[in-house]
Amino acid sequence: MKAGRVVLYVGVDSARASSLRGESGDATSVEHVGTVAEASSRLGDAVCVVSEADLTDGTGTDLCRTVRRQFDDVAFVLVPDSGGDGLAREAVSVGVDEYVPAGTITDTAGLWECVLDAIETVSTEQRRYRKLIEQATDAIAIIDPDATVQYISPGIEGVLGHGPSELIGRRSTELVHPEDRDEVLDHLASSLANPEESVTAVYRAKHADGGWRWVEFRGQSCIDDPAVGGTVISIRDVTGREEREWELPMYETVVEAVDDRVFAVDENGQFTFANAAHEPQTGSSAEELIREDASAAVSDRAMAQCERIVSALRSDPDQNSATFEMDISGQDDETVPCEVKLATLTENGEFRGAAGIIRDISDRKEQEQLYSTLLEKANDSIAITRQGHVQFVNEQLATLLGGTRVEIEGTSVFDLISPADHEIVRRSYEERVDGEGGTGRYEIELDTLDGERVPVEVSTTLIQYQGERGELAIVRDIADRRERERELELYETMLNAVPDSVYAVDESGQFVALNETACAAVGLPEDDLVGEHCSICMDRRDIERGRELIQELLTSEQEKAIYDMDLEPVDSDPVPGENHVALLTDEDGGFRGSVGVLRDVTDRQERERRLTVLNRALRHDLRNSMHVVMANAELVAQSVSDTVTQDKLDTIVDRAEQINSLSEKAREIEQTLANHEQTRRSVDLAELLATQVKRLCEQYPDTAIETDLPAHAWVEATSLIDTAVENLIENSIEHTDEARIQVSLSTGEESVTVTVADDGPGIPEKERRVVGNGSETPLDHASGLGLWLVTWITRDSGGEVVFESPEDGGSVVRLVLDRADQPVDRKAGRAGTDEFRF
Repeated sequence: MKAGRVVLYVGVDSARASSLRGESGDATSVEHVGTVAEASSRLGDAVCVVSEADLTDGTGTDLCRTVRRQFDDVAFVLVPDSGGDGLAREAVSVGVDEYVPAGTITDTAGLWECVLDAIETVSTEQRRYRKLIEQATDAIAIIDPDATVQYISPGIEGVLGHGPSELIGRRSTELVHPEDRDEVLDHLASSLANPEESVTAVYRAKHADGGWRWVEFRGQSCIDDPAVGGTVISIRDVTGREEREWELPMYETVVEAVDDRVFAVDENGQFTFANAAHEPQTGSSAEELIREDASAAVSDRAMAQCERIVSALRSDPDQNSATFEMDISGQDDETVPCEVKLATLTENGEFRGAAGIIRDISDRKEQEQLYSTLLEKANDSIAITRQGHVQFVNEQLATLLGGTRVEIEGTSVFDLISPADHEIVRRSYEERVDGEGGTGRYEIELDTLDGERVPVEVSTTLIQYQGERGELAIVRDIADRRERERELELYETMLNAVPDSVYAVDESGQFVALNETACAAVGLPEDDLVGEHCSICMDRRDIERGRELIQELLTSEQEKAIYDMDLEPVDSDPVPGENHVALLTDEDGGFRGSVGVLRDVTDRQERERRLTVLNRALRHDLRNSMHVVMANAELVAQSVSDTVTQDKLDTIVDRAEQINSLSEKAREIEQTLANHEQTRRSVDLAELLATQVKRLCEQYPDTAIETDLPAHAWVEATSLIDTAVENLIENSIEHTDEARIQVSLSTGEESVTVTVADDGPGIPEKERRVVGNGSETPLDHASGLGLWLVTWITRDSGGEVVFESPEDGGSVVRLVLDRADQPVDRKAGRAGTDEFRF
């Protein structure tokens, strides 16, 4: 035990505390406090806490929880007045090392032995943590906030070929490929800014052989943990090459041996040899120690431990040496933790003394504490198995399996693995035992204690554990990765089933993915197209138009845009298409390219051309025929005098003029819709209505138009929505004598409604039914082309038209459109536009 550290007794039994003080010897002090609060203030000095179960301000288990939250290396012994199953279970769950009911203690010496056992258990756990870290196939490191390597495990040799001594103290980014360096630094900064979150990055790192390896690191900041003071990361080689393991440099052992104390004592326990290393550590030179009694250099407890070990060696002819740990007093009576290797000396079969090497392991003890923290803070799950049973799991794996370490340790490995995967695990182990591979990696499913299945990736290696061959396994949950893979397969299947060409390009305009339809349309396989610039199959002017639309999307609230373009296959004529484009962005909203859905409109354009020709020919013939009818009607009117015939001729002329007007209206609608883009954007409908009403009031001064409009009302609509509103109001004016029109606008949670009401004759029921259905039949048609225009534009804007007939006459028409958010800044672009090239 280190100087100044104590065994802390907590409770009201001062006699027991005094008895423990008598058992402790000179090397350890026993201090007595009565409450949880007093004990909490002294934990920093304690190597072990001995507590009664019932305390004045809490319980012994409460105190144990406080100890475990602050210290991993402090042993805890609970001494209740009487034992019980409930208290015993609680003691185990909070981390009590020794549970000793008072009724089971025969004397204070027995309790003191329990204290020593608890301290030894904690020490063994620290050695276990160190062994786990050193034997891990992945490298584990601590990176300072300035990106300097504070610690890195020997596993780095298997990943990049560098020894830890080559990297400690260097900038961690020195081995990172220049193109990946900024990304790695960003991830490290993100970890420091968000200590509760882990970060993952894949990048290229330089191997000791001069080549590059792809590695993956996972890290989490432990900057607030004084035992770490940085970001803990695990590093794994993901290039698929065979991982190599390197032995620790031999010179490390040599350097350590130089500072070790070497000694020999005779059968009476007197020094017969001591090297020069004794003087700086004990204050006594080698000459001064010779013929001195060894009991003067160590505590009574340490001397008794050595005598027991020597006695055991002398009684076992098959063993002549032993290694153990003990605390030895140095200069100024400072207690130093040491590792002692002791061997018996014989001459002609007679015992002649012992020789030993004493190594100061203070630094190693601190490292063990660090290893313990690393293991507990590791992002991945870790297990040690031996002879088919689980010997150790960390908290991460226990959580993954839905249990506690106590529940899992000691169980059969195959109880935790899906039966379908048993053969995979057996075969991997047998191959490594037979020498076919040093490490194993495979994917299996674990069976949790709750009966769930968890897909994992397992990396294993053979190790020596407690004197026997075991297996170290690092387990990584891949459920999220599996789900992403399934989603990608589903999306790929869906995209290949789409009859339109679907593609994706990066920010520089190079293809990154295409569906089967797109590849067939271009006439090249996907492998030949990915990485090529889109100009391989697109005209320069179409590319420029696409670039302009993408720039508009980046600087507005629009989600997608539509434009006409020609696809240019490699071995055939251009194919006209309608391209629907949308942005590709990363998690931070940065621009990473675009996707397009290109629809072949060859057949549609041909139909439209035929309809246009037919429409123009029909209007031309109709207009000429009506002029003939009107001219002849007017000639006949000049030759007749009776009123009845004159009225009929006037009717003929009026109807002919209406037909001509209808033809002209159809021409205007055709021109309007021909230039119509169906892309929707945010429109302030209140402002638009106010402008339209003001203009119509000037155009029709005899018409009274009443309005009820808010200051602003934003909707999603096409650019022709103003034409629809104008036609709707103007239709009411033209069909109402002494027109009195009411225009209002109301805003709902998800929609905005424009209402136009008049006191005219109303819209005939047949007109409303036909326009509402959206199509005509030979026996059921509408003559009001203005209503068709309003309906078409509204539906293109994602809205609907509602007709109403009030009981007191007149008509009411409502346009219902989707509500949109007011643009915050129409000029502000999205992240990543500075590098925009396509």
